[in-house]
Amino acid sequence: MHITRSSDAKAYQAPGHHNMTMHRIQGHDVSPLHQVWSARLSMGPGGHVEAKASPAGKLYIVVEGQVKFRGGNTTVELHAGDSVFVLPNEEREFSESAGGNALLYLVMLESYQEQI
Repeated sequence: MHITRSSDAKAYQAPGHHNMTMHRIQGHDVSPLHQVWSARLSMGPGGHVEAKASPAGKLYIVVEGQVKFRGGNTTVELHAGDSVFVLPNEEREFSESAGGNALLYLVMLESYQEQI
């Protein structure tokens, strides 16, 4: 079993992420989890992620606050308890949208097999 205490989670930075604090909670250099890793994303007022696509599939789960999220050609407002999965190579961008703070969890799939 591999536990990551919130207070011990490793901070990291990513290009195009603004007014955010990000911490890896599993995978990468935190635990032996392979092909999947997870992070906690804390967004301040106006925090946002610039439009970008990546080869990894991404599952975002909103825990607190409101987040305006665009994936491909669809834009939605997400609230606590909502989640969204972005397919590999699909452009996505999102921002804190209520003028407060938002907390999300990210599960990144390094490989994704689309079901037919």
